[in-house]
Amino acid sequence: MGAIAKLFGMVFLIFVLWLGYVGYSISQGISGLHAQWGPVSEERTSIEITGSFKRPLYAPISLKDAEVIFMNESVAKLSRMEYSPTSTDFKSEIVIFNREVVDAILKYLENNESGEIVVKIVPALFGALSTEIETSIPFREKILESIHLTAESHEVAGIPGVKTPELRDTLVRYDGREGDKAVFTTVLVLYNPNSYPLPLVKTSYRVWINGIEAAYGESERNVVIPAGGTVELPVKTYVNLSSLPKVWALHVKNGEESTVRAKLYFRIQINLPLTGKITKEVELTTIEKTVKTNIMDQINSKLSGLNT
Repeated sequence: MGAIAKLFGMVFLIFVLWLGYVGYSISQGISGLHAQWGPVSEERTSIEITGSFKRPLYAPISLKDAEVIFMNESVAKLSRMEYSPTSTDFKSEIVIFNREVVDAILKYLENNESGEIVVKIVPALFGALSTEIETSIPFREKILESIHLTAESHEVAGIPGVKTPELRDTLVRYDGREGDKAVFTTVLVLYNPNSYPLPLVKTSYRVWINGIEAAYGESERNVVIPAGGTVELPVKTYVNLSSLPKVWALHVKNGEESTVRAKLYFRIQINLPLTGKITKEVELTTIEKTVKTNIMDQINSKLSGLNT
C-alpha cells in the first residue's frame, strides 16, 4: 500500500506541475490574433479567427461550446476550434445567425432599447472535465434617438414660385411587428417656406439598399402647413424583414460597403389664379449615399489589445 500511495502521490504531483505549466503557458499570452470574414449567406455570417500561444500547452484543452445570447435569442456560436496540444497555433470560427439577430433587435426595440448580452463558454479538459462560464453585459444603446434626417426646400418644377416643404427633422419610434414587416412611426417635421398655406394630401417614401427595397412609408393623414409655419406629420414606415439578411450578406461581400437610395414624395394641392385647384405629386429629395462600415477593423483593433 505504501508503494501504491507513493506512486499515486508522484502521479498527482506530476499532474499538478503539468497544470501549473498549462496555466503559465496561457498566462504568457496570445499573439498574432487576427479575424476575417468567412463564408456569408442570407442565413449565416462566419468570422474566422487565428492566433497562437507563446508556447505549446501540451494539454488536451478544448471548448465544448461557446454561445452569445441577445434578448434570449442565440445569435452566435463557436462552430469550429482547431488546436493541437503540441502546437502553438489555433484556428476558430464563429457563426452568426442573421435572422436571429434581426429577431433579437426587434425584441430590443420592444423593450424600450434596453437589453442584455449573455456570453456562455464551456471549456473542457481531456474532453470530459468541463464547467460552464457565463457572463452578462448590459446593453443600452439608443438607436432610434440617433436617427435625424433633413432635406432642403426647392421650387416645384413647372409651377414658378411654389416651393416644396423643408424637412427639418425626423423622430422615429417602434410600433411592433406585422407579419414579415417591422412597423415604425416616423414623424416628419416640415416647414412651409411659401407665403401661403400648403396642403399635403399624401406623403410617401421608398428606401433601397444595394438595389433591394428595404423599407417604404406613407402618411396616415392629410395636413395643411401654415404659411411660414411647421407641422409634425406621422408617416407609417414598414421595413421588409425578409430582405435584411440578403442586404447584410451583400454588404459584407461588397467589402462592408452598400449603396443606400431614398426618395421622398409629396402630393400637394395648390390654388392657381387661372387654373384653380390642382394636385401635383412632387419629389422633395433623392438621397443616395455610399455607406461603409469598418466592423472587421474594429474587431481586429479589439483583438490587438489581447496580443501580448
